[in-house]
Amino acid sequence: MGIRLSSISVSKYTFLVAAQLVLNVSLALWLYNEYLHNPFMQTYMSGLWSGIWPEAALTVGIAGGAAASLAAYRRGHLNMILKDAGAIGMTKAAGTSARLSMIDVCPFCDNPLKTLSEGRLQCRNCRRYFKSGMPKVAV
Repeated sequence: MGIRLSSISVSKYTFLVAAQLVLNVSLALWLYNEYLHNPFMQTYMSGLWSGIWPEAALTVGIAGGAAASLAAYRRGHLNMILKDAGAIGMTKAAGTSARLSMIDVCPFCDNPLKTLSEGRLQCRNCRRYFKSGMPKVAV
């Protein structure tokens, strides 16, 4: 049995990215080797990091938090978390579930939605898609 290569897709940038990866790794190894064998570089790096480590740690922490928030937002989890937190507060106050309400206008531009199929709606103006909480239609 042979290896099926038809399942592997190679774009025109694959070789460029691979070459850049090899170059970056080799330069990183070269710098690490220079650090190991050069006492002047060791002294410089220890003096440099002792002065800027709090700022570097804070910057890395903020960048990591921003990246995690952006990833959660892009996947839709952040909106879901915020809506669930609001729905829990509204559910306790009103006694009903706020997530099961019917939708007939676009929450972004307040235009009426058109029905595409069972449970799928689209805004006529901004072309966004929505899922409906409507019951199934018997045809």
